[in-house]
Amino acid sequence: MGKKLKAEVNVLYKCLEIEIDGVFKSLLLLKKKKYAALKVEDFNGEGKIIVKEVKGLDMVRRDWCNLSKEVGNKVLDEILSGKDRERIIVELNDYFSEMNN
Repeated sequence: MGKKLKAEVNVLYKCLEIEIDGVFKSLLLLKKKKYAALKVEDFNGEGKIIVKEVKGLDMVRRDWCNLSKEVGNKVLDEILSGKDRERIIVELNDYFSEMNN
């Protein structure tokens, strides 16, 4: 579908040519250029290579401690997992409770 859209835009608008930068399985968009996503690396193939991509979020900064990065990654992994909302909440509550002990 993405290739078809690209072809249609490129035919209709001669001064504008678009390319596909990426295909995302899941996306958490916070602001422009601030997101976390599961990116399909081989979208021309079988779509089985999935990579987590994080851009612009504070947790990717080097000046944050390892604990905050670890917790941030756990929360993102749960949010992007595709599980239902209630299950994510329960698992994150359990995770935070274990950390508190």
